[in-house]
Amino acid sequence: MVTVSTIQNVQSNNAVSSGSLPVAVKVSSAQSFKAGKKQDTENHSLSYYKNDIHEDELVKKNTLAKRIGINIEKTLDIPLIHFPRGLGGAPDYTFFEFLQTAKFPYYIGGPILAALFYAGVKKDNFRSAGAAQKVAKHMALGVGLYYVGAALAKSIINNTVKLSRGVDLKQPYAKYISKSSHKSGFFTKDVEFHTAFESADFTRVDLLYNKKGRTPEEINENYIEYGKKYGIKEDANNIDSTIKPLIKKTIVMARAWQYALTAFFVTLGVGMANQPAWDKTSSEGFKKTITEGIFGKGVKAKDRLHNAKVAVYDYMLKPFGKSFTEFWKGHSKGSSIAGKSVILATAAATLTAIGLLLTQTSAKGHKLETTGNNNIKEVQK
Repeated sequence: MVTVSTIQNVQSNNAVSSGSLPVAVKVSSAQSFKAGKKQDTENHSLSYYKNDIHEDELVKKNTLAKRIGINIEKTLDIPLIHFPRGLGGAPDYTFFEFLQTAKFPYYIGGPILAALFYAGVKKDNFRSAGAAQKVAKHMALGVGLYYVGAALAKSIINNTVKLSRGVDLKQPYAKYISKSSHKSGFFTKDVEFHTAFESADFTRVDLLYNKKGRTPEEINENYIEYGKKYGIKEDANNIDSTIKPLIKKTIVMARAWQYALTAFFVTLGVGMANQPAWDKTSSEGFKKTITEGIFGKGVKAKDRLHNAKVAVYDYMLKPFGKSFTEFWKGHSKGSSIAGKSVILATAAATLTAIGLLLTQTSAKGHKLETTGNNNIKEVQK
């Protein structure tokens, strides 16, 4: 068959590559797949990355708690740092900060839209107030399920890629920024939290090397693990060069499917938000359950737990499941067709995304050959 692609092993950021090591210390792929014990097991807190680093570093122990902390900090930085720096004309304002400020309307637009409907409720007219509150409630639910749908679409793709290929699209890294290089007055910054696989063009593959490794197998231990996940069994001496084009393809497909699935899940969420199941739940009852039943003074721990279960099941899960059923059945022939079409299309798109990611990113269907001078030629079988 014909050659599909030829990839040069060009390293950005002067990364260490097994291809650049002396021949005397090179090892075969068979040896490389027997990775040694991992030497770096530090579990740094976020304060370490904000205060103690002097070069870009991957965030170790990528736990949910750390990602939540990073996301909270990145969100708070938008109004407290990025906006003031931009409005003040900071000469070192970065493209990353521009992208962060662009998220601000996304974060506040939906809640403000829902709040505007509640603001129009007339308290002096019981009938009109009830109708307006119903519309406002469905609008607020639509906004909430919009965000849930977008998050669910990303989660499905992220978990598929992580479980099948070992690539964690949410893997954060701390980008070190020298304070001395900033001339932006009071609003300075010393670190930015990015993700190592942000896009195909801004992938920090250089951070995947173990800089403390002494042998090629230790330096490339992360790439060796990726190789196992991608199904590479050939004798590829430069395992890092072999994996990089596969990672790039995975990122391209994953990002595209995230946006595609978001459209399906958002449509599904908005459709469910408009079902009558939500009208049977009381907004005031939910509010009192939260404020008085869970966070009220003098409430026993056992009762708090019970009220939390009531809030989750009776006010969230139960109407959520019922709204799905109502959306499927519909309230007329047209709404029934529309509901079934949206649900089936969402399910089909999800299965298609997972299937393509599992099959099209695998190296099992291709033979990867070393052509010399650190080049990898991918030949279709």
